[in-house]
Amino acid sequence: MDPSEIYASLQKMSQTTRVLYIAAHPDDENTRLLTFLSRGKHFETAYLSLTRGDGGQNLIGDEQGADLGVVRTQELLAARRVDGTRQFFTRAIDFGYSKSAQESLSLWQHDSILSDVVWVIRQFQPDIIITRFPPDERAGHGHHTASAMLALEAFDLAADPGAFPEQLKWCEPWKVERVFWNASSWWDKTLPDQVDNKTVFGVDVGGYDPILGMSYGELAGKARSQHRSQGFGVSPY
Repeated sequence: MDPSEIYASLQKMSQTTRVLYIAAHPDDENTRLLTFLSRGKHFETAYLSLTRGDGGQNLIGDEQGADLGVVRTQELLAARRVDGTRQFFTRAIDFGYSKSAQESLSLWQHDSILSDVVWVIRQFQPDIIITRFPPDERAGHGHHTASAMLALEAFDLAADPGAFPEQLKWCEPWKVERVFWNASSWWDKTLPDQVDNKTVFGVDVGGYDPILGMSYGELAGKARSQHRSQGFGVSPY
């Protein structure tokens, strides 16, 4: 670890805020937001990807299925080393495109994956949860919708000692203070006009880190470029 990374780690010691970001697949995460929270605000930040991307495409090799899941797991871990964020997973299998959240939750076995999400919350103990997707058809992909639905369920259940009591041998119930949806003007062009700092919050994720010598956008781009199997950071020529 070089001196700039050591100093960045020391800066985090002055903060106690923890943020857990939840989505469905490798490369679903908003690396700009994660980088800003981790590097800019010095929050302890983590990404929970429900799957390891087994059912996705592979633009750099022949690996498919579980082998592709290994490749994409390593890409996620490489991205986290860049943006300074921790990485978690559940047992959910990426079985390819899903038309509905109900299909996803059925094939995943809802209670098993919900248990995994509650476990991560109780272990990581976030103050805030941020979902990448909304818990409805706007998410577009059944896995995406299901990830938000599970996050909202786990938000309530993590604090309930009656929920998954077998976990309490190793952890305690944990109450998350707030849950947010990481909305985007990519979905809704009017979103900037809706910011009222009550129900809709705007966050400027720009800025420059003089210690690391890069802007948060540059760091985020470098993190996103680790998803090479999905075509990020690879020239088409």
